[in-house]
Amino acid sequence: MGRGAPAELKAIIRDFRRDQIVEVAGRLFGERGTTELSMDDIATEAGVARSTLYVYFANRDELLRACLQRMHTLLLEAVVGPWERDSHPEERLRTLVVAMLERIDDNPAFFRLALATQGGPSPAAPTVGAELDVIGLDIAGLIRDVVEDGARAGHFRLPDPDKATTFVGQQLYGALSVRAAEPAPAPIEEAAGDLVAFLLHGLVGAPPADPGAGAWSTGGGRGSDNGADGGSA
Repeated sequence: MGRGAPAELKAIIRDFRRDQIVEVAGRLFGERGTTELSMDDIATEAGVARSTLYVYFANRDELLRACLQRMHTLLLEAVVGPWERDSHPEERLRTLVVAMLERIDDNPAFFRLALATQGGPSPAAPTVGAELDVIGLDIAGLIRDVVEDGARAGHFRLPDPDKATTFVGQQLYGALSVRAAEPAPAPIEEAAGDLVAFLLHGLVGAPPADPGAGAWSTGGGRGSDNGADGGSA
């Protein structure tokens, strides 16, 4: 074993312990339904000394921020690999939706708490709000990548990519909020399939015959030829 091995092992243990604390804290925040947890309670639940907790986190807000960052990191890790293997925009959208639903299902109570805390009177509101803003901007960037790639490839007809990105983001935000509050949500694959189908086709269930109709949708397919093939009796 090389001379640097002990130091590397210590770093691995340190990272593992930090991740363990963050995971426990996120669960505890959610279970208690408040950000006003004492560091003593978190240390006890994590099975570490209070002094050990402060080795990793200067205060509760820093730990709360780490819980949100962990959720963000896991989301990105779930997206990056599949996106590198599959460039089709519809599949990329589905991968993103599945990853987001999985993060909610990991700890729905914590997600509900974060949403309730953001912009509220809690002292933790600025911390939570700032971190959720960062996550939201990152997800908006991922959505925009899908939207623009799909438009360039001819899969999506987009009167306005900016509006399309905003509308998709709003739909996903609403779906996540609802799912976090459901006692028995639908299986992830089913929920993702329904949501992606709605995002792609909207209420009409197929691309509009007129590309200038205003709704964004998948291009091509049978729907785009209905006017030519259907005819009138």
